[in-house]
Amino acid sequence: MLRVVPLVAYIDTPSPAEPDRRPWEPDWAAWRRVAGALAAGFAAGQVHGAAALVLILLAFGLACRALDAALPYRQGLREHRQ
Repeated sequence: MLRVVPLVAYIDTPSPAEPDRRPWEPDWAAWRRVAGALAAGFAAGQVHGAAALVLILLAFGLACRALDAALPYRQGLREHRQ
């Protein structure tokens, strides 16, 4: 004998929670350093002598600071646990 068993099911589909992330905004300080490094690098190609050396060092320093601002700092050796 075939019995019919009623089935009642509730399927919960919660709406996804809003992420706690802020919208992306450019870091204008880092972009100023990049623009300064590019300008100093271009100017270093136009001049000669000690002025070119100073401009190359300036471009290198600004590029390093821009990379430091762009890349996350991982605390170096402070993360090492002995």
